[in-house]
Amino acid sequence: MTGVHRRRGRLSKEGRRLLGGLALLAVFAPVTAYTLNAAIAHVQSCGTEVDLHVAAAPELAAALEDFVAAGGGAPSRGSDVCARITVEAVTGNAVGETDADVWIPETVLWRNLPAADGAGLAEQWDVLQDSTASAAVGMALPAGEGTDGVLPDEADVALQNPRGHAASLMWIIMFGVDEHTREGGDGAAVMSAPEVMAAGNPDLQAPVGAAQVGQFEYPMLTRADLGEAEREAAQNLLRSYKGESYGQVLAEHALGPAVSQSAPSSTEIIEAALRSWDEREGA
Repeated sequence: MTGVHRRRGRLSKEGRRLLGGLALLAVFAPVTAYTLNAAIAHVQSCGTEVDLHVAAAPELAAALEDFVAAGGGAPSRGSDVCARITVEAVTGNAVGETDADVWIPETVLWRNLPAADGAGLAEQWDVLQDSTASAAVGMALPAGEGTDGVLPDEADVALQNPRGHAASLMWIIMFGVDEHTREGGDGAAVMSAPEVMAAGNPDLQAPVGAAQVGQFEYPMLTRADLGEAEREAAQNLLRSYKGESYGQVLAEHALGPAVSQSAPSSTEIIEAALRSWDEREGA
């Protein structure tokens, strides 16, 4: 009727909840879908909660910290194991000094490195994934120098102690030890792309073209005696790599995607290469 105003009905309890939820969504709209989904998965799916300690090569550790902070490692569909993930930067030859559950070195060569006491790392660590990222390895030439005429097997190169430097270890396994290899010296430094970036030397360029001889594959390893829940948490972290955000984080840290790798060098091959190095250096 004219002149009569109907009073609007109050929202139901469910309606107020929905309206409040939409308001929150508007506030947090900048949050990525992956982060939001990870948070929801954590709330809905946690039947078991564990701590997962990840030791990774320094350049990958920085990327993983960003990835985990954005929700990486949340339980995948069908899993009820949630993990409080901590990431530690560990050089390849120092994993024995940590109590990590997961180890992601630059290369699986570290796992097969012969141990002085005969207790090799291969018996202590299982391979969960052969590769989770990649990085170029080779000669770090002067910035702007072309690589068309570069012959790595004939070039003078400067190496570091291969027992503590993954790129140098990879080099001597591939090319041996001869008059072209020196520890230090004036030859082109053998480095990985992340090493060049970390050095911050504008006069060097990362290995490209013919100067690149290989690549790190960053395998994911788990302790052989790891508990069932922790192993499932490691699997959840690995599964979460399939999302688009993982590739974006890798790119931000100058790392590439996972790569297919041929069979890794055996302990015997690595041992022979190190023996050649020791004999040449008079160690």
